[in-house]
Amino acid sequence: MTTSPSPLASGMTRRGLLAGALAGAGTLALSACQPSGGSSSGGDAMLTVAAQSDNLTRVFNPYLANTAQGLTYTPQGSGGFIYEPLVQINTVNIGHDLPWLAKSWRWSDGNRTLTMELRSGVKWTDGEPFSADDVVFTYTMLKKNSGLNLLGVDITSVTAPSPTQVVFTFPEPSEQFFTNVVSAPIVSEHIWSKVKDPTKYTDDSPVGTGPFKLDEFSAQSFTLVRNEDYWQPKAQIKALRFVAYKDNESMTNALVQGLADWGGTYIANADKTYLSRSKHNNYWAPLAGTDGLIPNLERWPLSDIAVRRAISLGVNRKQVGAASASPPATSVTGLPMPAYTGSIAPQYKGVDFTQDVAKAHQTLTDAGYAKGGDGYYHKGGKRVEFSVTFPSAYTDIASRVQVLVSQLKDIGIKLTIDTTTVTDINTRTGKGDFDSTMGYPVDSAPRAFSYYNDTINPNLYYPIGKATPTFQNIERFQNAEAAQLFKEYPKATTDAQRQQILDGIEKIFVENLPWIPMFYWGSYGNWSTAKATGFPSPQDPYFSPVPNPVVALRLKPV
Repeated sequence: MTTSPSPLASGMTRRGLLAGALAGAGTLALSACQPSGGSSSGGDAMLTVAAQSDNLTRVFNPYLANTAQGLTYTPQGSGGFIYEPLVQINTVNIGHDLPWLAKSWRWSDGNRTLTMELRSGVKWTDGEPFSADDVVFTYTMLKKNSGLNLLGVDITSVTAPSPTQVVFTFPEPSEQFFTNVVSAPIVSEHIWSKVKDPTKYTDDSPVGTGPFKLDEFSAQSFTLVRNEDYWQPKAQIKALRFVAYKDNESMTNALVQGLADWGGTYIANADKTYLSRSKHNNYWAPLAGTDGLIPNLERWPLSDIAVRRAISLGVNRKQVGAASASPPATSVTGLPMPAYTGSIAPQYKGVDFTQDVAKAHQTLTDAGYAKGGDGYYHKGGKRVEFSVTFPSAYTDIASRVQVLVSQLKDIGIKLTIDTTTVTDINTRTGKGDFDSTMGYPVDSAPRAFSYYNDTINPNLYYPIGKATPTFQNIERFQNAEAAQLFKEYPKATTDAQRQQILDGIEKIFVENLPWIPMFYWGSYGNWSTAKATGFPSPQDPYFSPVPNPVVALRLKPV
C-alpha cells in the first residue's frame, strides 16, 4: 500500500502533450497591458499567469485538444486546477507520487488488480458529494470513447465496492502503467452522464473538485478563483488570472515588465533579460526528459539508419542545447542523466555520444552515398534532404533547429524548416505527416520503461495516415524483438528480471537509433515573489515550477 502523510509534501512536474500545455497559437489583443490585478495583502492576492493561445474559446472539457484549460498548463487528458486526478505524479522527486483524490492504493493478483481508497468529504463545486461512482463513471467513459483515452488506459473493468473504494482490473500485469492510469481527470457523473457525446462536449461552465473554479472569461484571458469549500486547506491566494500570449517572446516580455507574476516559458539569456531586472524574479527548469530530432521512419532519407547514424555522429550536441540553455544529451541510451543512472545497462554505463564528423562522412559513403556538386550527399538520384516540423510560436525549438540546419549542412545533409501552428502540430505528427520534428508530444512518465514505451514501443505502431490516439511511437518504429520485450516486461516478477528486459530494450535503441537524442529538457518555470512566496526552487525542489495546482496551494501572499 502506498500512502503519504500529506498531499502537499512533495510535487510533480509534467511536460504534457505538446499542444495541451499551450492552448492554441497566433495573435491576440492582450489585456495584460495593465499591471496584474489583485491586492498583495492577506488572502486577497491575485496572480497573473502568462500562457499561450491564439484562439481562446470557452471550452473546458479536459479531454479535448486546444481548449481554454490548456492555458492553465494542464496537459490534455490530465488533472489540473479544476478537474483533479487520483494521484499527482512526481517527476522532481521520482517515485514519491502524491496521493490526491485517492489517499492510498495497492496492487494484487499479479499486478492485474489495483484497489484505490478514496478520500471522504470531497465535494464538487456545485455542492454535490464526490464518490467512487464518479471515478467509475469517468473510466467507463474513457473505455467507451478511445478518442478521449489519451493516456492509453487499458482496463478490463472498474467497480466501486463502496463510496470510498475503486477496484480496477487489467487484462495484463499493469503496474508499469500506474502513472498513466491514475492521472486522468475525474469528472462528475451527475453532470456528464447527461452529456450525449463527451467527445464534443464544450463544458463551458466546468464543475470540478479542484482548488480553483472558473470566474470571469474573455477572448484574451480568464480568471480562476479559489474554491472556498475545497477538501484540502484552501489556497491562500484568492485567484489566478491566465492571460493569453502569442509566443514565448511576448510571454517573456510580460514577465520582464511585471505584467505577469508566473509563467512556464523558455527565456533566452534569462540571467540578463529576466533575473537581473528584479530581485523578486526567479527562473528554474529542473531536468525532466530528453529531446532531439524525431524522424518519421517511414520516409526516406531518415528511414535509412546510415543517415540517422551520420546525423548523430555529426552534430555538436553542446551547441544544439546551448541554443536554448539546455544541457547536451550524454548517454547513448537516450535516458536522461544522471537521474536514470541506475537503469543503464552495464555495457552502456559511461558510454556517451561523441561528435565525429569524419566518421559521419564515412558512414554515408560506406552506405553508398556520394557528394554532389551542390555540396550535399545523394543516392539513387535523390539528395539527402528532409524537413523539420514544429510550431513557429516555439522560439526555443526554432533556436535549436537553426543550429541544426548549419551543422547538418557541414556534413552534407540539407535540413529545411517547416513551421506550423500549435493547434496543428499534434495532428500532423499523430498521422505521420512530417519528415522529422522536435518536441515529443507525450509526457513520458518518470520511469525508464515508460520512457521507452512512450517513444519506441512497436506494439503502438500505426500506419501513415492513421492517427496515433496517444501520440506514442510517432516515429512508427517497428522491430519484432523490441515488440516482444515490451510484451514480456509486464510479466516480470522481480526487479532483476525487469532490468534484464530493459537492458535488451536499451540495446535495441542504441543499435537502431529510432530517434536521435540531442539535449535534455527542463520544465520551465518563471515567477516573481513580489506578491507571493512558496514557489519551488533548486534549494527547495518540492515540485515543478510550471504553473500547477500543487504549487498554487502552497503559495503565501506577501
